Amino acid sequence: MQPLSLPVGEDAETEYRAIEATLLETARGRWFLAEHGRRARRLDSNLLEDAIKRLQNSLREPPALLGQLKAEIETVKASLAETRTKLMARPTVDESILPTHAILKAAEDIHDIAWSLQANPFDPKGCEEIARNAGKLYAMSQSQAAQSHRAVAASNALETAATKLEGVLESVLHELKVDDAS
Repeated sequence: MQPLSLPVGEDAETEYRAIEATLLETARGRWFLAEHGRRARRLDSNLLEDAIKRLQNSLREPPALLGQLKAEIETVKASLAETRTKLMARPTVDESILPTHAILKAAEDIHDIAWSLQANPFDPKGCEEIARNAGKLYAMSQSQAAQSHRAVAASNALETAATKLEGVLESVLHELKVDDAS
């Protein structure tokens, strides 16, 4: 048996038309062409239906991804809320070691020194102590103000991030509902 050689270009078209004309000459040939066309269309339809189903399934698969994204966003959102709560909470440590306590202590010391100076017309050591404590008070209040400012700024940043995550989460939930409905 010799191998089939496929004609090229115009020869292929001429060969195809010749075979088609030969088959169309008989009833059996016409039946064969009609049956072949029907089967080919059915095969094409099945392939097309399968492709459409795969496309529909691929469009529906993201809900798994959306579900994972939803869970991750909720976790991050909860973490942000917890961090913000801890950041803004009053410390539960010994207040004697906090800058606030030191500021109050320095203020009390200045007050005591001022009362003792009233008894003495001139006390250079007392004045020096007042100046030292006033400097400490100023430095501690600056530090405290900077820490408070950073805490408030961090809290606001966390709140902004949580708000943006809430918007993304709403979008994800909307997409999940749309996918569930279809």
